[in-house]
Amino acid sequence: MECVVHTTIGGYPMSSTVNRYNRWYFRPEDRVIRCRERGPETLEFEFVYSITADTLRRRLGRAGYNRATLEREFWKYYEKVCMMSEGGSLHFTGESAEAYGEAFRMSGSLGGWLNALETAVETGVTPARRAAEAFKVTGNPYVDIITGPDKPPFEDLEPEHGLLGFPCSTFNNMAVALLEITDGNAVCELDVTSFVLHRGDITFDDMLGRRDEY
Repeated sequence: MECVVHTTIGGYPMSSTVNRYNRWYFRPEDRVIRCRERGPETLEFEFVYSITADTLRRRLGRAGYNRATLEREFWKYYEKVCMMSEGGSLHFTGESAEAYGEAFRMSGSLGGWLNALETAVETGVTPARRAAEAFKVTGNPYVDIITGPDKPPFEDLEPEHGLLGFPCSTFNNMAVALLEITDGNAVCELDVTSFVLHRGDITFDDMLGRRDEY
């Protein structure tokens, strides 16, 4: 079976990977095992790495990722898309392609994109939800772009995260963007449950009493 690992920031899905995962900036001491009752005789376990947004922000900062690196990447992304794309619709498809292309060209500010990202988070608009609704428009073109299926056709702008339309490609700077609009005490998690239950992942064995040391 396929094993999926989810990364969330403040509960909002940032990335999902299939049959692989990287622990990223999570550490062994961040591990948590949750147990819930699913029925009178059934227990459900979750195996996650869990930290606060403030902790993740500090770890990213020590690694050199912050608002300044996000700004630089945003401008590189924005300028390449605007200068190298053909046609008014840029790389967008569908009935709203022209409108999205115009909105993208007129954006020119990271702050505006962060506002739209915050709107998406607060209203629970995610790529998965949009896909389930055939990418019906939300009324905010920037929210539509961020959570939509379209991405630039340039190899160096290939997104490493699941918010394909947000104008930054790297995983770390996408995390910085989400942290910009997330409360410091919000929870950030890497859920590796499927790997532990179905792929023989041993990284939680010491917590389960299966061996003496991690």
